[in-house]
Amino acid sequence: MNQRLLHTPEGVRDIYNAECEKKLTLQDKLHKVLKSYGYRDIETPTFEYFDVFGQDVGTIPSKDLYKFFDREGNTLVLRPDFTPSIARAAAKYFTEEDLSIRLCYMGNTFINNSSYQGRLKETTQLGAEFIGDDSVDADAEIITLVIETLRNAGLKDFQISIGHVEFFKSLMTEAGIDEETEEELREL
Repeated sequence: MNQRLLHTPEGVRDIYNAECEKKLTLQDKLHKVLKSYGYRDIETPTFEYFDVFGQDVGTIPSKDLYKFFDREGNTLVLRPDFTPSIARAAAKYFTEEDLSIRLCYMGNTFINNSSYQGRLKETTQLGAEFIGDDSVDADAEIITLVIETLRNAGLKDFQISIGHVEFFKSLMTEAGIDEETEEELREL
C-alpha cells in the first residue's frame, strides 16, 4: 500500500485508544452540564454556503476557510465555527418562538491555518448559544455555565475574557478606519 495513504494530511490526526476514550468521556461530561441548564441539542451541516461565514458574521478570514464548489457552482465551506451556522438555523426554524432559545452543539470545525502556528486544522468544539434574551441574567447564566463547564473538565486555575464584536466595530467607526484596514486589524 502506498505509504502516503497510511499518514493523515498535515494538521489533522487520529485519536485512538486511551486518548479517544478520555475525549469521549470528557465530551459526555461537558454535554451533561449544558443539558442541565436546559440547552437543547442542535446539529448543523459540516459544510454550508460561503455566505453563512461572510465578513459580517464570520470570525475567520476567508483565506483560512476550506472552500469547494457544488454542482451548481455555489461556493461551500467546511464550517470553521458553529455560531454562524446556529444563527442561520435559529433564523430559519425558531422565528415563531416567543421565548428565548437555548441551543447546544458538538462537532468538528475546520480552519486551514498555516502549519507553523502549531494548531490542528480540525478540532472538536462544544458550545452553547442563548438566543433571544439580551438581559444581564442571560449574560450571567452563560458566564456561570462556562465556569461550571471548565470546572467539570477538571480545570481549577483559569481566566475568562469577555468581549463583544460591537465594541470592536464601534471603535473602528469612531476612529474612521476604512474597511481594508479594519479587516487587517481583525486578522491580527
